[in-house]
Amino acid sequence: MKRLALYIFLFLIIFKSLHTQESTFTASTSSDKVTMGEQFEVTFTLNGSGKNFKAPAFDDFIVLSGPNQSQSIQIINGQLSQTVTYSYILQPRSEGKFTIPPASIEIGGKRIQSNSLTIEVLKGTAKPQTRNQQKSIEDENLTKQIGQNLFIRATVDKSEVFQGEQLTVTYKLYTRLNIINSSISKVPAFTGFWAQDIELDRNQNYTIETIDGVQYRAIPVKKTALFPQRSGNLEIDPMEANFVVQVQLKKRTNDWFDQFFNDPFFGNVVNKEFTAKSNSIRIRVKPLPENPPATFNGAVGKFDLDAWLDKTETKSNEPVTLKIKITGKGNLKLMEPIKLNFPIDFESYEPKISDNINQKTTTISGSRTFEYLLIPRRQGNYKIPEIKFTYFDIERKSYQTLTFPEMKLVVTKGTDIVGSPIAGLTKEEIKLIGQDIRFIKSGSTKFIRNGSSFLNSTKFFLLFFTPFLILILSILIINKYESNLQDIVGYKNRRATKIAKKRLNLARKLMENQNKEKFYEEVNKALWGYLSDKLSIQLAELNKDNVTSTLKAKNVKEETTNRLLKILEECEYYRFAPSSDSTNMKNIYEEAIKIVIDIEDEL
Repeated sequence: MKRLALYIFLFLIIFKSLHTQESTFTASTSSDKVTMGEQFEVTFTLNGSGKNFKAPAFDDFIVLSGPNQSQSIQIINGQLSQTVTYSYILQPRSEGKFTIPPASIEIGGKRIQSNSLTIEVLKGTAKPQTRNQQKSIEDENLTKQIGQNLFIRATVDKSEVFQGEQLTVTYKLYTRLNIINSSISKVPAFTGFWAQDIELDRNQNYTIETIDGVQYRAIPVKKTALFPQRSGNLEIDPMEANFVVQVQLKKRTNDWFDQFFNDPFFGNVVNKEFTAKSNSIRIRVKPLPENPPATFNGAVGKFDLDAWLDKTETKSNEPVTLKIKITGKGNLKLMEPIKLNFPIDFESYEPKISDNINQKTTTISGSRTFEYLLIPRRQGNYKIPEIKFTYFDIERKSYQTLTFPEMKLVVTKGTDIVGSPIAGLTKEEIKLIGQDIRFIKSGSTKFIRNGSSFLNSTKFFLLFFTPFLILILSILIINKYESNLQDIVGYKNRRATKIAKKRLNLARKLMENQNKEKFYEEVNKALWGYLSDKLSIQLAELNKDNVTSTLKAKNVKEETTNRLLKILEECEYYRFAPSSDSTNMKNIYEEAIKIVIDIEDEL
């Protein structure tokens, strides 16, 4: 009841204001030259308030639609203005020049007329628009209106960087509509960049932002740190997302009251699918200065260096751990192990790499640790040479070298390795073995009586029967091979299943531990890694387009490719979705296994 009273009150105020407004009444057309069969629109526009609209006679035209009435009201600087339009969709009956007479309307008790229109109809073969074509036009207009009220904008914190320097791209959703559902349908390929997603706050709320005088609700949907891998002009591809939004369709009615208030009670509210595509961004990447120091291995940013031994005294043949830790901001995950020259009496192994990266802030920061396992083989006093690490400093725009001083290690005599005749020898001494001196044989020695028969010896029997054994084994192997050829489908399936399960082994463990976010990330990473290896395309250059074209060229079924793309999209979606159940994780895992198996079978 209160709502109805409010409507009546507003109506009276508006009605009074509109009466004081100076009114004009004009006619216009979408085209004054048309061809036979072509449709065009005639519109009569009233600026002000009026009643009792009277249309002209359209004797020379077919009226396909109309009158279609619409109305808008604006309040600018406290002044209220009203515009009412009456439109018709017409189609000519014959060729020639025709005049559409004026329409009329009553304003303030006085009837006024619009201008007349002259339409020239030319000979042509244009086909009349069908109802489906009209609906298509209406859908296009609706899609355009949604696009003005919902869009994704990509921004970067810097558009000019050095090679290897981080920049951050943020994809933000702007909307004035009610979103029912959403999903990312196309993730940018980031060709030429190494990309690291930045975690978004799950509890973030919309903020209000104004663009060109219009207020929107805004929220980031994806944020990624990018590290350019080459110099030149690089382009960040657009991101695409699918939405289901609620839109209100206005009734085509002569009831001005309904159209003004635009209330859901008076109109249709429908769910409409819409795809939003962000803008692309061009980045200028400057090359690093020439002639870098020999100790430079690609690190760009701002870093500190630390190193230590887990002990300063040990025994020979016992392991020692050397740890080198790089801390700071920059391309930490792209750092290669530092090349070191250890004493010649040390055995060393490829370092174990561990990362502690903060992915929740805009700038990627943290540490990367290289853990070297060393085994000194002789006793003595040793020095681990000084460690040098060179990086390109973004702020100073120059190469900076950090040095960690040499470390001392005392090695006392330990227990020799059991069964090793060379324990305790230096590497140079080991090289001499086999060149000059043979080891003395120990243990009992068997003597053969002079004149003993060779035919009765073990050597004779071995030489005699060995060819027969080799022949029998060869026959068995050939039979097994032929059996596999006959069951080639089964063999390929077993091999494909093994490959799939190996690729997705970590994902299975994450699923069992209910680690949902990491699970979808791992499935996504495993599938991209598999495609990179299988198709011989570098991971940085891999995207859905070249995967699709390459699989097609290799005669992989289109259905299999579509299933692959779908599961990649689902993994991206569920990574950002508020929640997903364990059943869905199981379905994703099983489908990923099947897809790898099918690709293996079809290639």
